[in-house]
Amino acid sequence: MMFATRPALLGLLLAAALPVMAPASAQESNFGPRDSKEVYYWISNKANLPLFVQYDYVGMKRVAEELKVQVRVAGPTDFDIPGFIAAVEQVCAQKPAGVSVVGGFDPSLTEAVNKCIEMGVPTVVDDGDLPLSKRLTYIGTNWTKIGEAQARAMMAKLPNGGKLAMTSIINADNMREAVKGFTDFVGANGKNKFKIVANEDDNGDAAKAAQITSALLAANPDIVGIAGFDSESGAGIVRALQEGGKKPGEIVVTAMEQTPDFFKNARDGWVEGIVVQNRELFIYYAVKTLYDYNHNGLKTSGLTGVNGGVPVPPTIDTGILLVTKSNVGKVLAALKVM
Repeated sequence: MMFATRPALLGLLLAAALPVMAPASAQESNFGPRDSKEVYYWISNKANLPLFVQYDYVGMKRVAEELKVQVRVAGPTDFDIPGFIAAVEQVCAQKPAGVSVVGGFDPSLTEAVNKCIEMGVPTVVDDGDLPLSKRLTYIGTNWTKIGEAQARAMMAKLPNGGKLAMTSIINADNMREAVKGFTDFVGANGKNKFKIVANEDDNGDAAKAAQITSALLAANPDIVGIAGFDSESGAGIVRALQEGGKKPGEIVVTAMEQTPDFFKNARDGWVEGIVVQNRELFIYYAVKTLYDYNHNGLKTSGLTGVNGGVPVPPTIDTGILLVTKSNVGKVLAALKVM
């Protein structure tokens, strides 16, 4: 697991006490009118991950403009769970109008979310749930369905079965759900033709995913399929296959979404199926949910608030899209990727 250096963590904690916490100097971190007194935060590990910048930031900007509120980014730019927890606690201590925590990275975030609620800060979780927390709402993907979608796409190309492997952030709850969805689907529908030989931790890093894939292929040269469950897994898997002299489709690969260029791998045959989350909806509906909680005034049998009737739904499933060779042309055209 990669942690931020001491100076990086110190900078994070100092920034948490300031009006704006920037994930990186190159990225805008404050959306919406600067004079708005209503401020919401999105807090994540690896807060300037290309995947987030490409999609989640779009939702932030849109909802901030629609509601005329500020939405700010906070959190470490490395994979740094202690720094992430510290960011959540520091931000909630400022008593913003609401907070959305990208919760799937680690269940240890549960206590930080609970502290926010206990401080009276409306808090929701997006992308990966923290089901044991006191969060108001989970907004995001059903990760079991992600695993099932990848398993279905892979098995359709492998009627004779064979050895399969997986890469993910293995301690992340959302990844565990995806892995379980994948393995359960394979077990229930594979007619004992498949054997899963590994689930390796790539720590959300494409370079590490490439190293792991190369090692997997060396140890198991008869692997027929590899599934990647974080946004960097697929890039690393494909890189290892290309550098290892494999041909497109020789090993069936399924993956999660990445930067727009990654979709070319579906067009060119390197990846059989890419699961796309509706990421622009995550923070868009997270802030709308928090805003509704603050303003809609609705009650349940006369009760409202976290100890009564919470006036927002407990879950919002934003769905998935599977990109394959059959529909990738439309995706590339829409994203203007040549």
